[in-house]
Amino acid sequence: MKKVWIDITNVPHVNFLLPIINHFRKKVEFIFTVRDFAETKSLFENKISYEYRLIGDHRGKSKLFKVFGMINRTFELYKEIPVFDIKISVGGDASNYVAKIKNKKSITFDDNDKAPNWRYSKFTDYAFWPKAIPINKLIKQGFKNNKIYQYDGLKEHFYIADYKPSPQFKSKIPFDNYIVVRPENINANYVSSSLSITQKLVDKLISNGYNIIYLPRYKHDLGYVKKNDAIFIPDGPLSGLDLCYYSSAVLSGAGTLTREAACLGKPAISFYAGRELLTVDQYLINEDKLFHSRDVDEIVTKLDNVKSSEADLEKPKRVKIEIISKLEELIFNL
Repeated sequence: MKKVWIDITNVPHVNFLLPIINHFRKKVEFIFTVRDFAETKSLFENKISYEYRLIGDHRGKSKLFKVFGMINRTFELYKEIPVFDIKISVGGDASNYVAKIKNKKSITFDDNDKAPNWRYSKFTDYAFWPKAIPINKLIKQGFKNNKIYQYDGLKEHFYIADYKPSPQFKSKIPFDNYIVVRPENINANYVSSSLSITQKLVDKLISNGYNIIYLPRYKHDLGYVKKNDAIFIPDGPLSGLDLCYYSSAVLSGAGTLTREAACLGKPAISFYAGRELLTVDQYLINEDKLFHSRDVDEIVTKLDNVKSSEADLEKPKRVKIEIISKLEELIFNL
């Protein structure tokens, strides 16, 4: 039986990799590593009933600390990982390096064409990307044309295919009607604390009568909000898809949550603070399924005038079949 190592380094990776785990659980032997970042560990424990090794953490905004963290995690993974045949991850510098050093095959998924993917592109054997991203952009980052597989959809479509709303979800929150707000990723290299509009946005939303489920990423994100009956901050991780499905709208300074909302037919507003929008986000904007602005008044005006639409659940099913079929071919033939 093939031994497949899955390395999970960020919160959205848990939901994305879950359909792969469920499909192959009786066909391969899994090895799991998890990075201690935000809600990644707790979400993994909640969603995936496997033993795992907790290796590495987030080193903050400093580029120097990030480099040292990556080097240290590569070394720890090399020491800790038992024998495996194939590595699967979403991006991931360290796990790709370890697979290459150990002369094992590596499969990666990614959708962020603005990230420094050149750091791992030459170390992966097969890379899955959405078709929305022009292949020439990927080749420029070091991916080989014959090692790229582009699927007809977004990575969020893949795991939404299996989504079923939890009827118990509303009992976990205090509001019948609410919007979701998640701040910018202030520790990312592309944004500085001086750029955050979260506090001003939250204050404006409350004054306009909105109930907010607020999702801080770091402890300092709590400083953007004041205690208020219109704000609910969950004690632990909640299902992101349920949050989107039952919401009136989703506003986020990052990308995954708004793309999930857009794929579910919910009003999705991005206040992403990066230097340039991801191609997958621009694709949704062009499809009129996502709105982007850094102007608080413009955001609230847009929010006041948008409504939910019917989600196209057939596309996620097609995307899942496409990706799983290709993975079957790769895992058992690489």
